[in-house]
Amino acid sequence: VEAITFLGNVMEFTGNYSRASELYSEGLGIATAVGDRWFAALCLLCLAGEGITRSMGKPEHAHEQLQSVVAEWRLIGDPRLTAIALNILSWMAVKLGRYDEARDTLEESVLLNTSIGDRWGLGFAYRGLGFIAQAQGEHAQAVEMFRTSLDTLTELGARQDVARVLTEMSHSLLALGNDAEAAHALHEALSITTETQGTFVTLAALVGIAALQAKRGAIEQALELLFIVLAHPASIQDTRNRAEQLRNELEAHLTKQQVEAVQTRAQAQPFETVVNEVLKQTELA
Repeated sequence: VEAITFLGNVMEFTGNYSRASELYSEGLGIATAVGDRWFAALCLLCLAGEGITRSMGKPEHAHEQLQSVVAEWRLIGDPRLTAIALNILSWMAVKLGRYDEARDTLEESVLLNTSIGDRWGLGFAYRGLGFIAQAQGEHAQAVEMFRTSLDTLTELGARQDVARVLTEMSHSLLALGNDAEAAHALHEALSITTETQGTFVTLAALVGIAALQAKRGAIEQALELLFIVLAHPASIQDTRNRAEQLRNELEAHLTKQQVEAVQTRAQAQPFETVVNEVLKQTELA
């Protein structure tokens, strides 16, 4: 069950979400059969987190499931996994617009992680606080929280997590007009994910790059990136939502023929080639 669960983590990390879900379900079945309560709770947590990533099912139902998972970790008495479950519960609360609940949940996570010295969990809790501020349009506060998260995760050498936070922080930097800093953050995120093969974060960073290009007037170039992101099977739902919204905005500035030409170019581009070219462009910028 341990090997199956962690293989599920690898599948999720590399964008093979359906296989990850299969492995977590298999792990849950084995853990339940042998009476391993710890791994059963972990598989349930992984299934809930993966469901959030793909926006599967009703948010209210997922929220209830996560509350049950948090309660189970409390009963097991594992403060580290309780804190991780609280972090994931907070993301679902944000999706439901329950910002006060999300903030209270993360503040408890901060206390738990601080009490046991779990720096990784603490970094993710601060990331969540940044995400809440961003969702409410409080971008200066969001950047502050993301930077606190980055300091912690960078200290630990958690490079893929650093790339994710850099990408998320770039949205607030763009909203604040800090375009140069946003470009630097996205370039760094892309560099990390190219080395670590964290495809889903690479795709999120490409949407950020597209937003930056669109702001600079490179409409067709930005739209091409968005078509590439939307066509990729590893794009998580939040990334797709951002890409769709920006695509609709950009298509309004082009003719139907122009849009079709951009889409054709996007389909002809190998993904690795696109990422390498974007890396060169952002480095020069």
